[in-house]
Amino acid sequence: MFQLRRGFLASVAALSPPSGFVPPTGIHDWSLDFLSEVYTKDGSSVVLADVIDKPSRVGASGLEILDNDVDGVVSAIGDLLTDFLLVDWTVVIEWQELTTDGATYLLYLFQAPGGDGNYIVVERSTAFTSLRVDAHESGSIVTRDVQINTSHGPGVHKIAVTRTNDRLSISCDGSAVDTETASGATLNPMVTASFGGDPADQSYNGTYIRSVRLMAPVADASLPGLST
Repeated sequence: MFQLRRGFLASVAALSPPSGFVPPTGIHDWSLDFLSEVYTKDGSSVVLADVIDKPSRVGASGLEILDNDVDGVVSAIGDLLTDFLLVDWTVVIEWQELTTDGATYLLYLFQAPGGDGNYIVVERSTAFTSLRVDAHESGSIVTRDVQINTSHGPGVHKIAVTRTNDRLSISCDGSAVDTETASGATLNPMVTASFGGDPADQSYNGTYIRSVRLMAPVADASLPGLST
């Protein structure tokens, strides 16, 4: 028993970081399941009120986004917001589409007011091809847009988006990936990340966000599996 314990401690010591070690910074692995009300960061439980500003919006159908309401948006806060603001991630959102009208804003990031108006939006829209989904970003130098031009009407859908300075890629409901690369595709620092619209404005279409995953960027080949 003593030898086993001593061997175990030696193994732990061998795996321990050296004195003064500073772990690398980067995005955490988030899973927010609003249907089962299980929320984790790197596999450990988190309190929902620490990561979104309106935890009381969670009900049997998920996280409710109100229909065209000045208080309808739900914003990320705390460590979740910090990771969204890295703008170097893959995000997966499952939602319940309720309408064929207007735009359903699934994710919206915006820079500080008074700047160049840089933003990122992930949405289901009627502005272009019927009921398409798209991810769009507008930077001071480069604008990028990717879309899945098939109908995404009422019902449950899942979208996966990767955003890095090198690429913007999208898949929805297991679709083939649409991707766009552009040099110099940097953004001014974002300050908000929200579900449903711009918190400085209002929500648009009502919807239910069923789950959100946020993680380090994955290869485009992985997006269809994540969006299924």
